[in-house]
Amino acid sequence: MAKNNIKTVINSASATSSAQSTNNYMQYPRYRNKQGHGWAAEDANAMADRLSGKRVEQVGRDNSLNGADRISNGVEIQTKYCASPSKTIGAAFSDGSYRYGKMKLEVPKEQYDECVRLMADKIRSGEVPGVSDPAMTKDIVVRGNCTYDQAVNIAKAGTLDSVKFDLKTQSVSCSITCGFSFALGYANALSSGKSHAEALKCASSQMVKSGATSIAVGVGTQQLLRTTVGRSIASTATHSARTILDVTCKTQVGQQVVEKTASALVGKEVVGQAAKNVLAKGMRTNMVTGGIMMAVQTVPDAVKLCNGKMSAGEFVENTTSNAAGIGGGYAGGTFGAAIGTALFPGVGTVVGGMVGGIVGGIAGSSVVRGIFSIFD
Repeated sequence: MAKNNIKTVINSASATSSAQSTNNYMQYPRYRNKQGHGWAAEDANAMADRLSGKRVEQVGRDNSLNGADRISNGVEIQTKYCASPSKTIGAAFSDGSYRYGKMKLEVPKEQYDECVRLMADKIRSGEVPGVSDPAMTKDIVVRGNCTYDQAVNIAKAGTLDSVKFDLKTQSVSCSITCGFSFALGYANALSSGKSHAEALKCASSQMVKSGATSIAVGVGTQQLLRTTVGRSIASTATHSARTILDVTCKTQVGQQVVEKTASALVGKEVVGQAAKNVLAKGMRTNMVTGGIMMAVQTVPDAVKLCNGKMSAGEFVENTTSNAAGIGGGYAGGTFGAAIGTALFPGVGTVVGGMVGGIVGGIAGSSVVRGIFSIFD
């Protein structure tokens, strides 16, 4: 496989994998709401659990009344982040009674001690059904991984806390990108007649470049999606995605593919408009991520073209091939993510998206380069 082709394939797969990470680990459409910091706190604390090796399900995205926000290693957790400890604890009560049964109540890191004291008072007052011993407070209230102010900052673009969170969010997809990039680069170098040492050097260089690109594109996408401009782009992408899905679903086969893929992604059966909505959300993020990746790939070639280091024909071929690779990566990545989610939600989704993205990227890029080779 040509060096240029490897770069296109890895980048298209990386874009798809980065988009999957954004969809899985970041509820960015809700960050702009008045209580956006609460959603950001859910995501940040869930990510902290994942990075500590826990199996996490963010079940709260279905908005069920008084349901858990996440299940971490089998433990149901409700996250409450308000500006003061009294408001944080108060938000967990309704009509003088604790709303969340046996769930743990996760509170801002710096509010923990005061929240424990306030919960003990609630227990003494008989407002926590089934609990009469104030000493049980620490079995109910748990310290969040981030503070209230950090949660507020995570919901905003351009803050140190939001960038740190985005780096964590993209770490899984970046590590997978690096692994695949190294493997493909090494195999390609050996097949080109290079020695083991030379192949390792080439593969390592390719891995570093791909990893840096993956992180830059992933973090850049998530920062952009927090802004008014980013939300506008996402809205346009959503409209385009819905149009594509409406056309696809005009045939029975297309409808079945959409419904089965969407069902695999969410882990339960969804049909009709609900299935379209699931895929439209994923396609929306893919389009934004792909646009940034496309810019990353095209700008260097445009500079070479202006400096006379690349012909117009080469520029058109590279740009078209990159676009086809990213487009093919979307399709392959979506199906791969659906399969990965069915097998192992979370990491399986990202791995499946990466593998599917590679296959789709190879197919899309190869077809275009094959067409151009006819005219060489």
